[in-house]
This record gives sequence, C-alpha cells and structure tokens, in this order.
Amino acid sequence: MTFHNPLLFRLLPVVGLLSLASCGKDEKPPHQSPSEVQNPVKESDLTTVKITPQAEKRLGIRTVTLTTDQVQATREVGGEIQAVPGQAVTVVAPVQGTLRGGSGLTAGQRVRQGQTLYQLVPLPPERDLLTLNQGTEQARIQLRVTRARLQRAEELLADRAGSVRARDDARADVALAERALADAQARQAAMSGNTGGGQTLPIKAPLSGVVQRVAVAPNTIVTTNTVLVELAALTKVWVRVPLFVGDLRRLGADQTVSVRPLNGGAPRLGRPVEAPTLGATSGTATADVFFEVDNTDEAFRPGERVAVDVKLSTAANASNGGTPALTIPAAALLYDASGGQWVYVRTAPQQYTRQRVEVQRAVGDQLVVSRGVQAGAVVVTDGAAELFGTEFGGSH
Repeated sequence: MTFHNPLLFRLLPVVGLLSLASCGKDEKPPHQSPSEVQNPVKESDLTTVKITPQAEKRLGIRTVTLTTDQVQATREVGGEIQAVPGQAVTVVAPVQGTLRGGSGLTAGQRVRQGQTLYQLVPLPPERDLLTLNQGTEQARIQLRVTRARLQRAEELLADRAGSVRARDDARADVALAERALADAQARQAAMSGNTGGGQTLPIKAPLSGVVQRVAVAPNTIVTTNTVLVELAALTKVWVRVPLFVGDLRRLGADQTVSVRPLNGGAPRLGRPVEAPTLGATSGTATADVFFEVDNTDEAFRPGERVAVDVKLSTAANASNGGTPALTIPAAALLYDASGGQWVYVRTAPQQYTRQRVEVQRAVGDQLVVSRGVQAGAVVVTDGAAELFGTEFGGSH
C-alpha cells in the first residue's frame, strides 16, 4: 500500500531551488581571528589565551623569568609629623599692655622672620594706675571747687558786693583746673591703652615658619608672659614612629626610612635622629623612634599623619641585606572586578594562562609573591592588560 504526503511534495521543489542557488555561489573560507580563547568558561575560572604571532607583536607583549631575590624585610607603620625641638617657639607678651593689630593672624598662616605680629601698648603697674586714677579724681574735684568760686564771684559782682578782679581771678582758676583735668585724663587714657597715641612696642616673629596657634584676640589687655602665638619653622621636620619593641633590635643605627603622605604623594627620605626624650607605650608594646625629613617646600605640617616604610634586618640576613623571596614586576599584576590578583604565565609559544597569585608587600617597583607562581615561570609584564581584555572579549 502506498501513502502520499501532500506537504512533502510541496517542499521538494523549494529545497531543490535552494540547493541550486547555493551551488551557484563561491564558498568563502571562514574568517580566522588573530586571537583565540581556548576553554572559555566563566570569569572566575582560569582560561588560556592563544594568539597569533602577529597579534603577539601588535600587543607588544614582553615577559620576564621569575627568580628568587634577596629582599629587605620592611614594616609599614604610621608616623606623626612634629616640629623640630628648638625650631618651635612661643611668642609671649614682654610686659603688661593692650594688643593692637594682628586681626588677620590665623593658624596655618606663614610668617617671615621680623614680621610684626602685634603692636603692644604698655600699661603701668597697678599701683601706678591707682595713682593716675587718684590724680584724675583730684583734678575733677578741683575743677568743681573753682567753678563754684567763679559762680559766687559773679553773683557778688551782680549784687555790687564783689569786685571785677575777684571774678577774673576765679575765671583764671577755672581755666587752670580744666586744663589740669584734661591732662590727667589724657595720661590715664594713654597709660590704660584706650587711645591710639602713646608709645607702642612691636611684637615681631623671631623666625620664619607657620603659625601653629593664636592664643589671644586683638585689642585685649594681656599681662606679662601671656602666650600670644606659637610658631614653628618647617624647613625640617621630625617624624615620630611608634615601632614595636621586638623590631627595635632589627633597626640599624643609621637606617633610613621612606616617609609617604597618606594622599599618595612622593615618598621622602627620613634620617634617624637622637630625640631628647624617648617615649614608650606599655599598652601597645611600642617605643618611639624619630627621623628627620627635609621639608623646604613645607609640604608636611606638624600633627599630620604619614605612612613610614621601615627596613628591618636580622642576624641571618644582616650580611647580605635581605631574605630570599620571589618577586614579580608591579606591571605584571592584574586585578579582577572582585579584587583578585592575577598574572599571565606563558605556558607555550603564543599561549598564556592566567594564574591567581597572592602579593605580600611591595619593595620599590617589585612585588613579593607569597604563592601562586614558582621561580622559573615566564610572566607577562608589558601587554598583560591587553591579554586580559582579549580573554574577556575586549579585543579581537
């Protein structure tokens, strides 16, 4: 028995026409990509990138063979900038008086040696002020008495009981009393610092530096030895470093340190100095050591926190200056989106495998690796970022 499918008979002509059309065209060779990712898996897994020689040249890939080097042991600790003892001064009032000027003086302001900070109007001792007050009061009383005499002389003259001479003498006495009172009041005002006149004493900066603290406001009365302002010379500063007592013996007598701002600025060399007093904190088992840093540009300010890289040594590595460690160039290290650390290792010609590593610390432009790669591995330096983009579809 034979069955006929109507749909099959309708599709046969269409299939035949498509076959003839495809045979009539020239077949093109498949496009060959300059790079190829083998075993593509999710990002968290390792993959191998295989590229052509032309792509390897275009990406500018350079490699380095890892070796075990002698690396100096270091500690990164926090430090605090301090003014050099003897270079921080406190300006005080030499005598009792009233301050003038200094309204624009603020903490952090730079001043130069010899610059006038305040004008001081000296005040006499308390007993002299008391004498001036008594003299002014006596002059005031004398003026009231002479005015009363003048009024009496004028009344007598009006009643024809007095003389013109007596009235004139009374007027002269009033004028003298008014002059005496004015002089007494002027002396009292001048000695009390209530006028702009009188002798003033300039208060000048003893050195060039930065204002650390302003202790008094202008136009105030101060006593002798009252603290006015604190200045610090910042051409050189000290760094106080609280170092663990167990590391003190590992710190060389002439060992320098690297001082870095917390904002990522360029490091500066710190030279060891002998501090006048050595501090220690029993609760944290630390002892203070001090280093001097050149600060001609006044980049560091007293009280600023900094990062300090301290080089340490042991009896075992004191002679060769370090301990054996595996290092990689900083340019070879890559970070993924989650902060993982990776390097590319050449496993065959034009073939690179991404491997996870763990970096212990940085030593200059080298990174000490604790695990992930072994000595003798060929690691990519230049072109590592390009390989990373190739692996995840960033380039073709």
